[in-house]
Amino acid sequence: MSATPAPPAALRDIDPVPTLLARTAAELSADFLASRPIRVSRAPGRLDVMGGIADYTGSLVCEWPLDRAAAVALQERDDRQFQLFSFNLYDEQRPFAFRIPLDALARQPADVLRREFDEPGRKWAAYLAGCLFVLHEQGYVDLGDPIRRGINIALYSTVPLGAGVGSSGAIEVATMMNLVDHFGVRGEIDGLKLAALCQAAENRIVGAPCGIMDQATSLLGEAGALLRMKCQPHEMLPPVLLPEGVRVVGINSNVKHDVGGPAYARTRCAAFMGHKLILEKMRQMGATVGRELIADPTSGYLANLDADDYKTFFRAHVPESLSGREFIDRHGSTIDTVTTIEPDFSYPLRHAADHHVLEARRVKRFVEFLGQAREQTGPRRKLAIDSAGHLMYASHQSYTMDAMLGADECDLLVHLVRRRESAGLYGAKITGGGSGGTVAVLCDATDRADAAIAQVLAEYKRQTGHQAEAFTGSSPGAWHVGTALV
Repeated sequence: MSATPAPPAALRDIDPVPTLLARTAAELSADFLASRPIRVSRAPGRLDVMGGIADYTGSLVCEWPLDRAAAVALQERDDRQFQLFSFNLYDEQRPFAFRIPLDALARQPADVLRREFDEPGRKWAAYLAGCLFVLHEQGYVDLGDPIRRGINIALYSTVPLGAGVGSSGAIEVATMMNLVDHFGVRGEIDGLKLAALCQAAENRIVGAPCGIMDQATSLLGEAGALLRMKCQPHEMLPPVLLPEGVRVVGINSNVKHDVGGPAYARTRCAAFMGHKLILEKMRQMGATVGRELIADPTSGYLANLDADDYKTFFRAHVPESLSGREFIDRHGSTIDTVTTIEPDFSYPLRHAADHHVLEARRVKRFVEFLGQAREQTGPRRKLAIDSAGHLMYASHQSYTMDAMLGADECDLLVHLVRRRESAGLYGAKITGGGSGGTVAVLCDATDRADAAIAQVLAEYKRQTGHQAEAFTGSSPGAWHVGTALV
């Protein structure tokens, strides 16, 4: 993965790059000079088909790169300023420009920068500026060098914000790809490392406790296939091909979610609290079971705990709930570096552990069923696809009842899909960080399935008043597309 693919000559013609370039020329001519080359990049959003929030506890995940994407235009400046523009915010009549000196990114620590970006109207800029900060911090670029020139960046994205389809990951990947090619350092960074740099920008400068699956899919996903990654911390496996005539579709509920919100962070925190209690019980038992989990006590993964062992030996030792203060007093901290235990919050430890241990098994079985469906014909093929779909329904139920990240509107969409199984809709689940956003659907690639999806959208609008939208296309990740000078 160390080789750098050549960018296609037609990158400037791939949506949404043409719109970005046209608007940059028409609306930012005072900042983007016609006499100077512009580097463009593009990175897609993603549809979380299975795995979701279990990425940070080491699960296998299956992700679908969408045809919705973020595009970035970059041009060098004559001063030492890093100036950002967002056409999406401009269209919403919100503050759309931000400027910060390179010296500020070079000299201020991450926690200080994070507080500065938390100011009203600045949060969006953290996703882009965080990428440049991480490149400097990790030694790829020296922003303190006085001869280093500043940069203009313009952003335009068709990945809807708050829809649970990796809008922030797409922005980070498009930005980071552009920056590493601008500075000529991509040869020093392989694809997974670049994804990890993007994740670091979101964790440390944005302050969102995300895993790596969004950035990895936006960067390394292949069109028309499920990216398969074992998040320990990020081992790429061969992509999962869907059975012939089967596809995945996303249905955006248009109910916003926020991966940086308290519900997501608390669920994550509860999972790591449960993890620590299980580790303690294992040590008491002399590690007769669950050896894979405690192979490294500082970084073991909950996903490696056999689900049957969990139910038999450990589940009863994880309390239904425990306040943060009680946990700290009895057990100290967790191994998670991106969440903080709130003393006065009561954490649902057993529910969180249930979701993460059992989700890891569901994803493995999902992949197995898809493989069986590719190899079988007739009723056996149908049974295997149905079985994969029912695992999605089980995952959705667990999001709501155990992870506690459900949403009424997404429940309705899943219910409406389930009523149309005879039309070739096999399974559905809430995606990504939950609490709204998008539902992933496993379905046939037929006119009958298309008509059933249209019925779901119409019935959803009738019952909720919200206009849902379907995401039906796929496109390659940014690593495969590269960047181009125009």
